[in-house]
Amino acid sequence: MIRQAERADKDKLYELYRMLVPNSRKMNVVEEQIDIIRNDPNNFLFVFDKNGEILGTVTLNICIQAMHGTRLYGVVENIVVHENHRSKNIGQQLLQYVEAYCRSINCHRIMILSNSTRERAHRFFEREGFDGSVSKGFKKYF
Repeated sequence: MIRQAERADKDKLYELYRMLVPNSRKMNVVEEQIDIIRNDPNNFLFVFDKNGEILGTVTLNICIQAMHGTRLYGVVENIVVHENHRSKNIGQQLLQYVEAYCRSINCHRIMILSNSTRERAHRFFEREGFDGSVSKGFKKYF
């Protein structure tokens, strides 16, 4: 089942994020931030919950703009499936859930940024219909 994350998911989220960025020194998953996201109508932290075990997660941010009238767009971040449960369609289900939601609110696109070295993830995103050749992403960390 896919649902919004709750405070009690904090440790499992940390474990998943550690699989995504094992050497991060800035990682800090806090219950209050999970609550803030949960209560914000434009931001979502979804988890894939199988019998109380969190096997995957994805963050979706809904953004407004002026270029396409009132149409919104979605930004997907931090999609990760537990390393012992990959290739079981969990990531696919998470992305399909996000896409269905974005379509339901009339988004005109979904964007995903991915570390340039994560080639397996890139192949997965392409199988799910995302085109990695359309744009080039840039990041500036503080």
